[in-house]
Amino acid sequence: MRCIARTLAQAMAVGCLMAACGTQAQAAAAHADRILVNGTVLTMDAADTVAQAIAIRGERIVAVGANPQIRRLAGPATEVIDLRGRTVIPGLIDTHIHAIRGGQSYAFETYWYEGETTSLAAGLAQLRQTAQARGPGKWVAVTGSWHPDQFTEKRAPTPAELTALLPDNPAYVQYLYDYALVNAKAIEVLGLDQPDALPPGIRMERDSEGRLTGRIFGAIRPLSALFGRILAQSQVDAKASLQAFFGRLNRLGVTALIDPTAGPGAAYDPLFALWREDRLSVRVGYRIPTLVAGNEAEWFRNTLAYLPPRMGDGRLRFLGPGEMLVHGMDDGVTMGPGFRPAAKDREELLKVATFAASRGYPVEIHAYTDDAANAILDVFEEVARHHDLGKLRWAMAHLNTGKPDTFRRMKALGLAYTVQMGPYFEAGAIGHANGHHVAEAAPPVRLALQHGLKVAGGTDATRIGIPGVWRALEFHVGGYSIGREVRRNADFRLSRLEALRLYTANAAWISFDEGSRGTLEAGKLADLAVLDKPYLTVPVEDIHRIRSVLTMVDGKVVHLDGGFAARKVR
Repeated sequence: MRCIARTLAQAMAVGCLMAACGTQAQAAAAHADRILVNGTVLTMDAADTVAQAIAIRGERIVAVGANPQIRRLAGPATEVIDLRGRTVIPGLIDTHIHAIRGGQSYAFETYWYEGETTSLAAGLAQLRQTAQARGPGKWVAVTGSWHPDQFTEKRAPTPAELTALLPDNPAYVQYLYDYALVNAKAIEVLGLDQPDALPPGIRMERDSEGRLTGRIFGAIRPLSALFGRILAQSQVDAKASLQAFFGRLNRLGVTALIDPTAGPGAAYDPLFALWREDRLSVRVGYRIPTLVAGNEAEWFRNTLAYLPPRMGDGRLRFLGPGEMLVHGMDDGVTMGPGFRPAAKDREELLKVATFAASRGYPVEIHAYTDDAANAILDVFEEVARHHDLGKLRWAMAHLNTGKPDTFRRMKALGLAYTVQMGPYFEAGAIGHANGHHVAEAAPPVRLALQHGLKVAGGTDATRIGIPGVWRALEFHVGGYSIGREVRRNADFRLSRLEALRLYTANAAWISFDEGSRGTLEAGKLADLAVLDKPYLTVPVEDIHRIRSVLTMVDGKVVHLDGGFAARKVR
């Protein structure tokens, strides 16, 4: 009897010990890995809730709320970070950035971003410093995202200045997609004075005696092809450059992007390599354009035969066709009215769009002008007779001169609008081609919102837009174009939260990710940025100067400013 009693007592003791261990394990499991307290947390949820603190466990947010509530989730091993009033936002998402292509030349290019380079003299000094660091015979290049109006001199450099400044280095300076400038050394290295030396579509200016001036005219594809030749001579490490570019985006608080087109298949190899090596610090969604002019539908059918829509994982995902679906339906960077695609191109777009809809691909298509948008909508309305485009989240990009009836038609089809920052650089040209009142409304985000469209934000970097979203946000809120030549009408400007929503919650929706990211809510992935300036109250003209001091993707730190590291409590 005593033996049985002793056995029962031992069993009860073991049971109690196991229960205690289980309780401790449950308590440990309930603790957060990291909590951020004493902040201004812009959750960007449907109610625009502003909280004080966030708790993170693993890759996900477990709670958002007031400081006392979140502090209760801290355990002995929890890292507690005192934000000291800093603003926290969902990780920024750029829904239209040519990051794959632009990132691979990031380490090669010199940048004249407005706000950082305010005089032509300073810009030329940058080029000279780069040339001196690289040595004679090495290329230097500035390839977009600048404007003469940003300089105190209010002008671009001349080819003669580039030749005098850099006699021993070939130099290339591209202004958006309007023109490029080269010096004498570049003409020599590229053999531009030889027959058939230029890509199709490029025209070299000559003086009255037939000599090359160094000024080059072209459009998107020809200028891109010419720069591709230059980049091929630079021997840049494309993968390392791309990784460095993603790191720059992290420093700006960007945690995800969608690339609408990067070129031929080989252009994606460095991206795929970083993904295989688990070294992507941003989430990358990508689309692919047609690479043929004519019979584009067959090209898409063959190319996408083994690529289902939205294939991939949380760091890399293929979405579907993007930007250019049919060459003849693309209006490039046309500023004014008059785009009239041929009937054969409309028919080809009908084939491509029908194929994309039948396969369930999300599509984004390029339309700079209202005329191009309406030509596309004529085709999409035919496709919509048999397919629900709203479920596929098709979007139209750019649309700088969109009119009310165009947005009405888009809403009827369930299309979204992805807006970029082209008018920040191009407002003067838009006004010249359409009238000042059109430039004052461009891009017409407010009009799209009034018609009930889902609007998501991009930059169109790196040739036209500035990567990092902040300059785009400042433009949406303040309305000033570069050089303050044009200011958007007050009725068309956005509030700070409206603008931020384009690059967070709405941007996540475009790629079907609204259930997992884009807002700071319990259960969602811990993609966030802690800012060095208060976004809601910083002067409008300083929004573009905001940087992240702490950026997380999947709850993992991908960027940490050294000065902010000292603010950790433990």
